[in-house]
Amino acid sequence: MKINKFIYVAVVGALFASCQSVETPMFSDKDAFVAFDNASTTIEENANKEIQIPVSLVASKALDVSVNFEIDTTAYAGKNAAKEGVNYRLKNTSTTLTYTSTGELVGYITVEPIDNSTYDGDVCFDIRLSSPSGCSLGANYTTSVTIADDDHPLAAAGILGTYSVRGESPFEGEEGVVYTWTCEVQKDADYVDRVWFTQLVPTVSGATYKSVMGTVSEDFRTITINGSQDMGTYSTYTLQLDFNGAGATAAQVSNGTISISSPVLAVAYQDGSRIGYLTGVRTCTMTKVE
Repeated sequence: MKINKFIYVAVVGALFASCQSVETPMFSDKDAFVAFDNASTTIEENANKEIQIPVSLVASKALDVSVNFEIDTTAYAGKNAAKEGVNYRLKNTSTTLTYTSTGELVGYITVEPIDNSTYDGDVCFDIRLSSPSGCSLGANYTTSVTIADDDHPLAAAGILGTYSVRGESPFEGEEGVVYTWTCEVQKDADYVDRVWFTQLVPTVSGATYKSVMGTVSEDFRTITINGSQDMGTYSTYTLQLDFNGAGATAAQVSNGTISISSPVLAVAYQDGSRIGYLTGVRTCTMTKVE
């Protein structure tokens, strides 16, 4: 099999350094604010420990300030709202975080997930900061918390996880070239028989990849992956998944490996026109590493 590869576009840019000095602005106490370090947090159901969610006071020094917080499940009502006492325990004895001028610049909301042996799906809740005293609220005044169910059937089947991928180049002039990279196989948020592959083709500098979806068979032995899925971008090109013209391929699952016996290619398009292949492999073998 000989497949021609399109020529990479080299984008050259010039960098200009400014000789002008920049004054560093002073941060005064009136500008102090509190905010979550992250807009979202994921906690494993089987963590078997208390998880601390940090809330930072952004200021030039420690201050005597406070902020309230509340749990809100409105956005998840009727679907996957987490229930206190069923899915988690809130360990804080007060819903007010207090910072002192002699203390730390970070406070914590502590959550303990409750493990069970049944698959209920991931559950979520939001934590919202409110009523700051002596400071303001930052942009991240809400964080969404997901408690990830560890009893997912695809996790039990050993399919989900991180894989080391290996494949030989299919392109003319690259005979014998072997590529290796890392791909994660992740669960779907809504369907228990779907997975998402974070990167099905070799790494190319400048390419930004999107995950592509596969459907797992009832016996967990094959994963059907449809072609023509959006794979991401490279420079001004859009990338699309291709199996050398086939509409789909069936990846074989066995003992911690996922094998695709057909070519896996990233087709480049520009302004709706097919330009050629950016990268790909003749076949690929994914070996689970964690």
